Amino acid sequence: MITTGGFGSNLEMRKKYNPEIDEKILSTNSPGSTGDGIVMAENVGAALVDMQYIQTYPICDPITGTLLYFDDARLYGYTIIVNKEGKRFVEELGRRDVMSMAIKAQTGNVCYELVDQKAFEESHLQENHSAEIDYLFKNNLLVKADTLEEAAAFFDINVDEFKKTVANYNKYVKDGKDPEFNKRSLPSTIETAPFYIVKAVPAVHHTMGGIKINPKAQVINTDGKVIDGLYAAGEVTGGIHGTNQLGSDALADITVFGRIAGQNASK
Repeated sequence: MITTGGFGSNLEMRKKYNPEIDEKILSTNSPGSTGDGIVMAENVGAALVDMQYIQTYPICDPITGTLLYFDDARLYGYTIIVNKEGKRFVEELGRRDVMSMAIKAQTGNVCYELVDQKAFEESHLQENHSAEIDYLFKNNLLVKADTLEEAAAFFDINVDEFKKTVANYNKYVKDGKDPEFNKRSLPSTIETAPFYIVKAVPAVHHTMGGIKINPKAQVINTDGKVIDGLYAAGEVTGGIHGTNQLGSDALADITVFGRIAGQNASK
């Protein structure tokens, strides 16, 4: 039974199947997520499916690639994301892959996410993620400032454009419509000091491609036939999540197909 995970930390394998997911994209995955099980299965004739579909998460640590939970504020709709030029460039609540590729295309392949004190408190960032916040401050990836000018200057963001961007966004919130990027949730203006900016990059989060299996978790070969006695489950398999895995669905995947594979392999 093969349950060795995906290939999110294998740069060459990523580039082989999707050249866009190159060295500019880090990984949230374990260093051991190198696709070894996929390669072993392919060597005994297993078919692979959906290998080009590699999910990225847009807001991650520029040093390690770790997913940043400071980003909770964005998921509540409270933040804006800008580039070095101080401008928004993507809908902040868009698809993970769309946001990630948009960030990759910016100066330095990074983005800067702005949160004000009201959003910081309402998102419970300090209570829930204090250790991460301490780490971000220590590594100069997060700034807390009394003014927008001071916050932008810390990361050498264009201050004048940044202030225009925030002013425009606050108007959109009051008008109830974002004509630039059609942000689908506009719960609050960004006006309450102090202000926080976190620097972030996209990183691989899940690989949707892998070994082809049937509903019994049996591995299927390139001729469409079952490989007797070989089962697979979890991220090592493909064809379960389509083009973009939904958040937390991988837990259902490993639970359901892991149980099916284990039961059938034990017979």
